[in-house]
Amino acid sequence: MIKRINNGVKAKTEVVAGTVQAVNDKGIKVNDRWYNFSRFLQEKPQIEAKDEVEFLASDSGFIVKFLNVSNKETENQDEAENLLLNALRAAVKISSLIESEVSIKFSTNDIIKLALTLFIQKSSL
Repeated sequence: MIKRINNGVKAKTEVVAGTVQAVNDKGIKVNDRWYNFSRFLQEKPQIEAKDEVEFLASDSGFIVKFLNVSNKETENQDEAENLLLNALRAAVKISSLIESEVSIKFSTNDIIKLALTLFIQKSSL
């Protein structure tokens, strides 16, 4: 998506949003077009291929300012970690409930196996 903005200045800028296709020292490729990092760019975030970006670019193709950068792989990894932690909490809760009702003692390995089973079931949904 590209939206042109004229800020009352001679140089026009546009908002560019999309998935990063490639990265090198000089710039990034988004929407099949290369954009170079401006030397006046104050903050240059860590960007990798497949990241979602939104930035202001001059009409000559220089990135003036980054508006948004999101890393899909990190988000997916965080989601998996949260799912695993929730499965472990549930396994501990289930084992403590069973231990209080029945005189069975769960080992740490049993709790981990139960947590992994819960994790696999939740992640396959």
